[in-house]
Amino acid sequence: MSEPVIDTFERVEDKYSLTYEQAEQFKKAVAQHIEQDVYYRYTVHSIYYDSLDSRLVIQSLNSSKYRMKLRMRCYVQPKDDTPVFLETKKKLGDIVYKRRFQLANKEAQDYLEYGISHSVHSNTADEVDYLMKYYNLEPKVLILYERECYKSTSEADVRITFDTNIRYRIENVNLSEKGNEKPLTKETVIMEIKAMDRYPMWLVKVLSEMKLYKRSFSKYGNIYRLNFSDMAPQYSGQLVYEPAQKEKTVCSVQY
Repeated sequence: MSEPVIDTFERVEDKYSLTYEQAEQFKKAVAQHIEQDVYYRYTVHSIYYDSLDSRLVIQSLNSSKYRMKLRMRCYVQPKDDTPVFLETKKKLGDIVYKRRFQLANKEAQDYLEYGISHSVHSNTADEVDYLMKYYNLEPKVLILYERECYKSTSEADVRITFDTNIRYRIENVNLSEKGNEKPLTKETVIMEIKAMDRYPMWLVKVLSEMKLYKRSFSKYGNIYRLNFSDMAPQYSGQLVYEPAQKEKTVCSVQY
């Protein structure tokens, strides 16, 4: 998939967990206000990077105010020359800040796996370089899902996406889908509303009528919880994170 390269995003991104039936009902309710995006349907391939002690995901699970991720992403089954994005995603309060830059897949792999310098010179590339070295980041999980995209016909900043068939792999982590990925969601559609400022009234009205409320949903965070015994860091045999029995709270991190 090729798309115009926008390397900076600053916006609100709210998630909603829907059934397939609710998702279709929602699309019908807002049909006169939305249209298919220029890139309407595609498969998202994302590798999330973290430190050996899983510091980024633990900090994310423990904090509702500030979260940070670093990932590599592409939109097709990759080849050496496939364009991929290296990006940071930070959430401070309700605002999401994304910074990214583009490389060919082979160049990105050489950089991330072997430390070979890449060809991009930018503030974002410098930040990724810093994070890779500071946290000694390594690939933790491949996450794939089908995405369906819409944009508002009247507000230039409003975009709505629907993610289905979310699946993942924590072994042999690379961008290619192998067919042995584990499902994260089967009966659930994750709807995400992205806006620069505020929701238009037509959108507020439909969300209210359908009683849909935003919720926190981290794909990487949920995968970490489900695979805690395999992914949890250990120090002298003692775990630094231990999920509560009913996952209502997340214990504090000790370093």
